[in-house]
Amino acid sequence: MYATAAVAIVLALAGLALVALLRTTLTTGIDASVRTRADEIAALVQAGTLATVVPAAQDESSVVQVLDGAGAVIASTSNIQGEPALVAPSVGGALHTAAALPIGGGDRFRVLTTQVGTDTVVVAQSLGPADRAVASAGRLLLEVLPVVLALVALITWLGVGRALAPLEQIRRRTATIGAGEVTAQVPLPRTRDEVYRLAQTMNAMLERIGEASARQRRFVADASHELRSPLATMQAVLEVAQGRDELAVWTVAGAELQAEQVRMRRLVEDLLLLARLDGNAPIVRHEVDLDDLVHEAADALRRAGSVQVDVAPLPALRVQGDRAQLARVLRNLTDNARRHARTTVHLTLFRRGDRAVVQVRDDGPGIAPVDRERIFERFTRLDEARARDRGGSGLGLAISREIARAHGGSLEVLDSGAGTGAVFEVDLPLWNG
Repeated sequence: MYATAAVAIVLALAGLALVALLRTTLTTGIDASVRTRADEIAALVQAGTLATVVPAAQDESSVVQVLDGAGAVIASTSNIQGEPALVAPSVGGALHTAAALPIGGGDRFRVLTTQVGTDTVVVAQSLGPADRAVASAGRLLLEVLPVVLALVALITWLGVGRALAPLEQIRRRTATIGAGEVTAQVPLPRTRDEVYRLAQTMNAMLERIGEASARQRRFVADASHELRSPLATMQAVLEVAQGRDELAVWTVAGAELQAEQVRMRRLVEDLLLLARLDGNAPIVRHEVDLDDLVHEAADALRRAGSVQVDVAPLPALRVQGDRAQLARVLRNLTDNARRHARTTVHLTLFRRGDRAVVQVRDDGPGIAPVDRERIFERFTRLDEARARDRGGSGLGLAISREIARAHGGSLEVLDSGAGTGAVFEVDLPLWNG
C-alpha cells in the first residue's frame, strides 16, 4: 500500500513536470517562430517591397498585419483579409499572450508588435495547437496513470509476497514451537539471501534456547534430588529415634540432623548465589589485596592438615570486587585441590599484562581433557560417590566460574599433562587506581 502510494506520488509529480515541460517547449518554439516572422516582415516594410497581401507562412496559425500611424490596416496575410486591426498601434513591445483577439475562435495567441518607422508590424500565432497538445498529454497521463499504478500494485504484491513467503513460513513455525521442543528448528529457504541468514540465526538462537532449557530442567531436577537427599536422611534418623527412648540415641540423632541441616543450608545458599549471579546482580566493588586472599586460603589449607601447602612468593596485586566472593573462589579451588591432591597443593600469584593470575595446582590424578569444561556445569561430579561422601554439592566450581566472570575475569582448567594433577587458573583485571 505504502509503496503504491509512493509510486503514485512520484508518477503524478513526473506527469506534472512532463506537461509543464511540453508546454514550455511548445511555447518557446512558437515564440521563436513569431520573432523570425516579425523580422522578415519588418525587413520588407523597410525595403518598401511589402504588398497589400503579406505572403503566408508555412504555419497557417500565424497571422500578420501592418498598421499605419493612424491604426489602419495597410497589409495582412490572406487568412485575415478584411479583419480589423488586431491590436492598437504601439512603439513595439515584448511578446505576450493575448486571449481576446477577434480571430481564432477563442484560441489564445502569442503576439509581437514591432515599430518600423510610422508603421507597426503585428505578428500573432495561435497557441491553440499547443494548448490542445498539452491537454491531450494531460488526458493521456490521467488515463495511463491508474493502469500503471494497478500494475505496480500487482507486481509489488506478487514480489513482496514471494519475498516474504519464507519469512511467513518462519513465523508460522516459530508460532508452533512449544516450550518442550528443545530441538525445534525453522525451515531454511532455498535462496541463500538475507532471509536464509535470518533463518540460520534463528536456528542458532533456538538451539541455544533449547540447550539453556535443557540445562534448566537438569538443574531443577538435580536441585530437587539434592534437597530430597538430606530431607530423606533427616526423616530416616527421626523415624529411628522415635522408636527409642534412650538419651544417647537422641543425642546421636540430633548431631546427624544438625549435619544434614547444615548441608541443606549450604546447598540453598549456593542455589541463591547462583540465581543472583545469573540475574547479573550488581557487585559492590572495593579494593581487594589479592595476595592477602591467597595467604588466607593457604593458611586455611594448612589448618586442615591433610596436605602440604606450597606458596610461591606473592607480589602485591590489587583488584576491584567483592572480597567475600573472591575469597570464596579461592576457598572452593583450594578445597577441591585438597580433596584430590596426593600430598601437596601449590598456590601461585603473578601478573600477566594488566591482569592478575592465581593458579591452584594439586598433584592428584588430574582431569581428563573431555571433562575440563563439564566440571563447571552445575551438580557435576566426576567421582559421584566420593563427592557425596565428602559433602560436595557439585556447585562449587560452577559458582567460582560465575563469580570470576562477574568480576570481568575467567576460570579455566589448564593442560598440565597426564597424571600430573590439575591446574586451575583464575584471571582477573588489575585495579588501575
